[in-house]
Amino acid sequence: MDEGRQIKMVQNPNIKLPPKIGSAALVRNIMKTEGVKGMFRGLTSTFVREIPGYACFFGGYDVAKRFLARPDQNREELESWKTVLCGGFAGVSCWIAVFPADVVKSRLQVGNSTAGFLKTLTTIARTEGILALYNGLGPTLLRTFPASGALFLAYEYTKSTMEFLIFR
Repeated sequence: MDEGRQIKMVQNPNIKLPPKIGSAALVRNIMKTEGVKGMFRGLTSTFVREIPGYACFFGGYDVAKRFLARPDQNREELESWKTVLCGGFAGVSCWIAVFPADVVKSRLQVGNSTAGFLKTLTTIARTEGILALYNGLGPTLLRTFPASGALFLAYEYTKSTMEFLIFR
C-alpha cells in the first residue's frame, strides 16, 4: 500500500478509498488543502530521527566490528557471519535510539496537528505514557536485524570486490 493510502487510512479508517491514487493527485490535494507547508510536514522530525540514527547505525557497526575482531585480525577481514552480526547490531542500536522520534514523525505526517516535534513528543508521553513512544519496536527490530546484517554483508562484499578489481 502506498503512503498516500496509508495516510488516508490512519486519518479515517472507515473511509472507502478508490483503487489507487497517483502521486500527482496526492501532491495536488496536499497543495490545495495545506499549501507548500503541507509538503514538508514532519521534515524536522525526520532530521531529528535520521541524523542521530545514522550516527548510531554506522557507529554501532564499527563498535561491533572492533568487539568481534580477533586481536590479530584486520577489522576489514571479518568472517561473513561476524559481518552479519555487526550489521544486525548496527540496525538494532539505530532503531532503539531513534524509535521515539520515528513515532513522533509518523504522527506528525499523518495527523492534522500543527504542533511541532517537542509538543507532539511530550503530548504522547503525557497522555499515552512513555511506552507509547516504543509501540511497534519489536517487529521493527525483528525486521532490521537480518536486513541490516544483509546490507552490511553486501556492502563489505561489494567493497572488497571493487578494491580487488581496481587495485589488482
